[in-house]
Amino acid sequence: MYPDEFRLPRVSEHVLAWLERRRPGFGEWDTRVEGALKAEARLALDDVARRFAELAADAPYVSRLEHGVFSVVLPRYFQLAREHHALQRRHYGLWRGGDLVSRAVYTSVGLVLAVVIALTRVPNWLEPLPFALILAGPFLPDLQESFLERRYRRQLATLVADMAGEQQQLEAYQPLSDPPEPLAGPDGRPDSRSKERS
Repeated sequence: MYPDEFRLPRVSEHVLAWLERRRPGFGEWDTRVEGALKAEARLALDDVARRFAELAADAPYVSRLEHGVFSVVLPRYFQLAREHHALQRRHYGLWRGGDLVSRAVYTSVGLVLAVVIALTRVPNWLEPLPFALILAGPFLPDLQESFLERRYRRQLATLVADMAGEQQQLEAYQPLSDPPEPLAGPDGRPDSRSKERS
């Protein structure tokens, strides 16, 4: 068993962090973006392989790690990143992109509501609503953006956590090309019948 930094969850976390540093720089999401991100994932895995080579010489394990990243992690990441990338390009769906005018309008709506509530008879539980809008109005776009960013980070963290199950399969994997160990006989030496069967 190897240290945690060379197990699939931590390797996936390393690769995703590497990709997330580069993804915002791309324009509209298309196959070229995915190709560039796959190339970046290859660089991140080369970095892991280089550090792993200082610890052990187990090329099949590194190869299985890479297969796990490219066949499991990247397809799920691309699905999440594609949606979030489009959301970022649309300024998180914020009205007017959350500019100064939109913030002033949110606050003004709070003021208008406060006047309406003061001049009419409304239930008591509605009275705090305009004050909340007046106070939160200038920060509403930031709150919405922060909520969507946190949701995306949670989705990526879930993806990394799911790789613990993949790591168990990775460790249980026994390639068919490796011959099985011969069975030991009663005297502790390899059983001649096992040789005959193979």
